[in-house]
Amino acid sequence: MDAHRLIKKVFERDMQKQAISVHPCKNLISNINNVYQIKTEDRPYIFKLYRCAGYPEEGKLAFVTQRLAEHNIPYAKICYYNRGDGDFPNGYIIEECLPGVTADRLVLTEEETCGLYKKLAVLVSEIHRIKFAKYGFLERGAPDCATFTEHIENEFIYGPNRMHGVYSDAQLNEIKRVLVERLRPCDAIQPCLCHIDIQLKNTLVDGGGIALIDWDDARSFPAVVDIARLTLLIELACDSEQAEDKERAEIFRNAFLDHYPSDDGLKIYRELEPALHVWHGLVLLNFCAGGTPQFNKIKKALDEKTRLLLA
Repeated sequence: MDAHRLIKKVFERDMQKQAISVHPCKNLISNINNVYQIKTEDRPYIFKLYRCAGYPEEGKLAFVTQRLAEHNIPYAKICYYNRGDGDFPNGYIIEECLPGVTADRLVLTEEETCGLYKKLAVLVSEIHRIKFAKYGFLERGAPDCATFTEHIENEFIYGPNRMHGVYSDAQLNEIKRVLVERLRPCDAIQPCLCHIDIQLKNTLVDGGGIALIDWDDARSFPAVVDIARLTLLIELACDSEQAEDKERAEIFRNAFLDHYPSDDGLKIYRELEPALHVWHGLVLLNFCAGGTPQFNKIKKALDEKTRLLLA
């Protein structure tokens, strides 16, 4: 049975609804999971197949959506979740399909894009008000690291080194040592709910409202960590050597930073951003190792940042 027919069969079994159509949703960034939109007579749904067993962590998505609901933050409700199906051994999830279109599919002027980042700053700041006592993964909603740097020590690049042609284990150990020292101020920042993949493809726009989707990477981290992932992805999206593209990336970055409500300001963020960019960049590079189109783009951006970190 081909994938579409199998997904249709499983969806109808679990949801007790007829699936009129099944269409893949193109993922322009990572292709880690296969995502499909399923249309029924009354509404559409999202069907996501996981490619990695045990990830997202057990119980995380249910916990995250519960916390979002408690704080009146828009989210896609989970309709069905299964990690023990024989046809899909790594698991799958069925979610409601929220109205709107992801921002990466919109044709926006520079001014409209800045307006979107301003709205995103307000939404993200509301998410960051959901606080935790510890740092790290959210398995069953219980992060287990006493400090952020402990998490880096334990989960530096989230798995074995797949970048042997780029960084040796010895080089990564030296980068890790420097990062732990540079990012130690994060240990004094209370952790909060962080999306960890904020970007236009995960920002759903519906009229004047926005919502974040795809919470698979959510963590309990200091807010500055979440913000740094976004600003790095803004840079990578505007990766041309043309000065105007670099200026545009800086405009979008500042549109977010200048409108992120923060009682303490973002001085500490600006100090930590270079080191956080290196850490996020290494995680992305290790994930993309093996020939994905994003690998060279990320490596190019990371080379200069790493050189400055180790200088």
